[in-house]
Amino acid sequence: MQISLCPPFSVLCAAAVVGAGIGGSATAHFLRQHFGPEVQVDVFEKGEVGGRLATVTVNHNEYESGGSIIHSLNLHMQEFVKQLGELRPGVSKLWPGGKTAVFNGEEVILEETDWYLLDLFRLWWRYGISFIRLQMWVEEIMEKFMRIYKYQAHGYAFSSVEELLDSLGGSGFINMTRRPLSDSLLELGVSQRFIDEVIAPVMRVNYGQNVSIPAFVGAVSLAGAQNNLWAVEGGNKHVCSGLLKMANANLLKAQVKSVSPVHTGICLK
Repeated sequence: MQISLCPPFSVLCAAAVVGAGIGGSATAHFLRQHFGPEVQVDVFEKGEVGGRLATVTVNHNEYESGGSIIHSLNLHMQEFVKQLGELRPGVSKLWPGGKTAVFNGEEVILEETDWYLLDLFRLWWRYGISFIRLQMWVEEIMEKFMRIYKYQAHGYAFSSVEELLDSLGGSGFINMTRRPLSDSLLELGVSQRFIDEVIAPVMRVNYGQNVSIPAFVGAVSLAGAQNNLWAVEGGNKHVCSGLLKMANANLLKAQVKSVSPVHTGICLK
């Protein structure tokens, strides 16, 4: 993002946002909220609005093909949908519901039934308490990460990703970016069988990766495999276009090849 300041008043005259994905469109929205109607907000996008929040058409039906699911603790997305009004939360077509099963490549070794206690017993019989340890670990990480909303509410910013992670989860979060997910889970007491049969497939589905992925990213992926997930009916990408419209941003079809600071400029008030 490039911001031009107008001396001698240091008043923001215009802002250029690169990319119209959820990050860029949300930035345009927050810039408009913070600086008001006088600021010109230009958003440069070489492709389609939405970025990773994309859909693909198959047999005349659209399906989520990028960021397909939204966690219930994503307070910003909840607020965006609420403000936009015409958008409605629903169920992602990539996760249409139904029963869960574990397939080892040759046969189904575990399949969900209509009996919760039976499913719980079968999970315990095959994996011990690995699934409980995993659930508690993910919930603890999510609880710490939720602190970010308090920082944002007080207008606090961070100069680096490391500083942000340290403020949320201390050295534990930073260490999680430097070690494989498999090592963290084994240290937690999760069995190798559970990692091979459950964790590894989740990593492949969500990120196309294996359990050597950094533990912090793996925890985010595991949070995306929980039950409390939702999507926007018609495609999550509509949140991006809605935010740009609400921000009254100028969408420019162009590719940005370089960004440089602007040292001069005149702005008359």
